[in-house]
Amino acid sequence: MLMYGQKDPREFDPSFEEHGCIFNITSLKEGYNKLNMLVPMNSMGYTTDRDYDIAYANYIFNNDAVFVEFFIIIYYLYIGKDVYLIYSNEDWSENIIESLLKLIQQRYGYNAYLINEDEDYIYSKMNDSTYFNGEWGLYNLDIDKNRFSYAVQNYILNFGKLPYMIEGFIVNE
Repeated sequence: MLMYGQKDPREFDPSFEEHGCIFNITSLKEGYNKLNMLVPMNSMGYTTDRDYDIAYANYIFNNDAVFVEFFIIIYYLYIGKDVYLIYSNEDWSENIIESLLKLIQQRYGYNAYLINEDEDYIYSKMNDSTYFNGEWGLYNLDIDKNRFSYAVQNYILNFGKLPYMIEGFIVNE
């Protein structure tokens, strides 16, 4: 299940990390796996939400390092882990998390739950019907898994170890 919010999910479920992982996208909170590269360095010159979504998708898919960081989220969902994305309530942060979630939904058919309080978390657990949707979602997943594996193996061959953002991440689970 994919969830996002501004609170620590351990407030709702103290054992969350036993069945899930927490990623910090744009929050200033410390102590979480940070996905720094998913935050572009500038506004990408957008004028509308649609333009921003397109520019953000291009930002992710046109750079292997950024794509690897993005696909870590997808990979954990694929192996059945819950994923919680923490973000801040700034306008720029909400643009990023919204575009990221739209990309995941449109590319893989995987929906996310917004968690603001205990009731939201309980509701999401009771009504979890999220999965990779349809032929196109699974097709894109297969293509992206291959690209992810290739990019990680290429990085290891060139540098001898995994980049900081995925240290400890087991590629062949």
